[in-house]
Amino acid sequence: MSLFYTANPTPVKIFSPIFAPQPSNSSLMKNLLLTASIALLAASCTKTELKTSGNPPQQHHETETKNEMVALMDGMMEDMHRATPTGNTDADFSRMMIEHHKGAVEMSELVLEKGKNEELKTFAKKVIDAQNTEIGLKKKFADRKETSADHKAFQQDLNRSMSAMMDKNIPVHNDIDKDYAQQMIPHHQSAVDMAEVYLKYGREQELLKLCNAVVTAQTAEISELQDWLKRN
Repeated sequence: MSLFYTANPTPVKIFSPIFAPQPSNSSLMKNLLLTASIALLAASCTKTELKTSGNPPQQHHETETKNEMVALMDGMMEDMHRATPTGNTDADFSRMMIEHHKGAVEMSELVLEKGKNEELKTFAKKVIDAQNTEIGLKKKFADRKETSADHKAFQQDLNRSMSAMMDKNIPVHNDIDKDYAQQMIPHHQSAVDMAEVYLKYGREQELLKLCNAVVTAQTAEISELQDWLKRN
């Protein structure tokens, strides 16, 4: 303690920090325990928050990429959307359907390679033959250049016709046979919808004839696949 004298004869006591009263050992221990408790509580809250508000559950699309059959379907749709419209109804329909058919062939080849159900394998062979035939026919019209008068309306309807394949609520079974049947139903439905769009806008007789055949054949095949899933 030091003394500082002012004009007032009464001395004023000033405590130097060096000599300030120090907390007792028990008080210091209490402060340390309190600090540690607060740190532990904060860490616990952080862990709880990470568990409850961390990464959300995987969306259907994320899980689908791990499934071979669905990955083929996704890849096919990417190829279909990658094509730049030419403005010609015959060419754009043909190009889109060629990629669509290639997807069906690849999915069918996968079920032939890894599937176990003989009924589905017979179905897949029929799909491969039909789709390859249609690819060959559509290649005849894929290079047309002249702009069609109602192409914008056609393109809008054609894009909408693919909505069945983009449904993220399609069940995924993680079973080659069941996933083939499940994915081919919306695949075929989009083929039917796309064919109906061409029947509305198209003029090429070969393509019109083919579209009528697609609507009839693939509508029947959708029923076959739905029936197979019910039985399996």
